[in-house]
Amino acid sequence: MSTRPVARRAAAVTLLVVAGVAALVAVRAGDGPQAASSPAAAVPSAAAAPTTPSGSSAPSSGASTIPVQGATAARPVEVRVPRLGIVSRLDDLAVVADGTLERPPRWQVAGWYAAGPRPGETGPAVIAGHVDSPTGPAVFTGLEALRPGDLVEVLGDDGTTTSFTVDRLATAPKDAFPTRAVYGQTPDAQLRLITCDGAYVADAGGYQDNLIVFATERA
Repeated sequence: MSTRPVARRAAAVTLLVVAGVAALVAVRAGDGPQAASSPAAAVPSAAAAPTTPSGSSAPSSGASTIPVQGATAARPVEVRVPRLGIVSRLDDLAVVADGTLERPPRWQVAGWYAAGPRPGETGPAVIAGHVDSPTGPAVFTGLEALRPGDLVEVLGDDGTTTSFTVDRLATAPKDAFPTRAVYGQTPDAQLRLITCDGAYVADAGGYQDNLIVFATERA
């Protein structure tokens, strides 16, 4: 979710920049969230899939039906990616009038889909963040450098930490976002990290793809 790929060039020098140094996720509701130019995504209701906020450089999430469930785990307040040195507090993200998930309001702070599963609950918890900003790198710059086996931690408001192992990374066009793969039901507790990726085309709304990190809770 940025107005131009400023951070992408800078990050590429120090890290294998997250293809599409953008920001968050954009998705539509209905069949599921889909990618947008900023990290927005459609948020699922009991019948619709989650979407994240759209914007010029935000990542988007895929579509799938994710029921809004009662909380059984702590509310997430911070995400950490040790290998990349990422530590961010978490803003709550909700679905807006057009059925998409609002984009994270701050460049350097990630957001989580608050109506979906919490980290540690069965299902995919979704966290979105900007890959760059108008002035440089943002919270998820460098996310593409993650590898299978890497650790991602989410701190809860009760002081507990839920640990996840990265399974894989995927890049998808925002106009063909894998909503079901991102938001669909899972048999265990999983995590999705989403940001922008791909080519930056100003006249087409910014970054054209989304980078999605799939992770599973550690036993």
